[in-house]
Amino acid sequence: CGGGFFRDSIILASGATGTGKTLLVTQFMAGGFNSGERCLLFAFEESKDQLFRNAAAWGMDFERMEKKERLKVVNRYPHAMAMEDHLVEMMKIVEDFRPNRVAVDSLSALERVASLRSFREFVMAFTSFLKEKETAGLMTSTTPNLLGGGSVTEKHISTLTDSIILLRYVESFGVMRRSLTVLKMRGSHHDRDIREYTIDGRGMHIGDRFHDVSGILSGQMTHGRPAAATLEEHE
Repeated sequence: CGGGFFRDSIILASGATGTGKTLLVTQFMAGGFNSGERCLLFAFEESKDQLFRNAAAWGMDFERMEKKERLKVVNRYPHAMAMEDHLVEMMKIVEDFRPNRVAVDSLSALERVASLRSFREFVMAFTSFLKEKETAGLMTSTTPNLLGGGSVTEKHISTLTDSIILLRYVESFGVMRRSLTVLKMRGSHHDRDIREYTIDGRGMHIGDRFHDVSGILSGQMTHGRPAAATLEEHE
C-alpha cells in the first residue's frame, strides 16, 4: 500500500469537525484507485451523494471510480442495527468485494449508539479481520473540543491501531490554522514534527513544521522558543 503505510496497517485519523478527516479518507480512496487497488468506504455520517459531491469539489471523481468497479461506497445509519449486525454485514461486504483498502468514516458515529464494551469489541473484531485479509484500514474519530484534546474513541482504541494521525485546529494571533502530526506508526520510522496543512479545491497540502511554538496538541499554544533552546544558543 503506497503512501508510507504497510499493507495491513490500521490507521486512526482523529480531529475536530472540519479538520479534514473525510478529505483524508477521500484521498486515501483515490490514491488506492490510482494505484490499481480496490477501495471500500463505509460511511456512517454523510450520505453517498454528499461524499460524491465533496470528492468532485476536490477533483476526485468517485462516480467514475465506482463505474470502474474499483470503489464501493456503503452508507449506513449507525442506529439502524446493533453493533454485532453492523460487524457481520461489514465483514460480509469485505469478503464479497475483496478490497485492498477499507475506510470507516466515522467510528465516533458508531460509538454514540453503542456501549463502550460492544464498541471496543466491534473495533477489535473488525481490525483483526482486516489484518487477516492484509487489508489497509483508515478509520476516523471526532474530537469534542475545537482546540486540543482527544476523542473518547481515540482513548479506547489507540492500542488497537498501528498508526495515529492527529488533525488539530491552532489559533494563532486571531487566525485559525490547522496542524497535523503522526503520533505513532508501528514498525516504521516517521516524521515527528507538528506540521501545518492547508485545504483548497485540490485537496490537502502538508506544509512546514510549526516553528517557535509549543502547546499545539493541548490547544494552549504559546509563542517563543523553549528555555533550553535559548540557553544553548547563548552558551
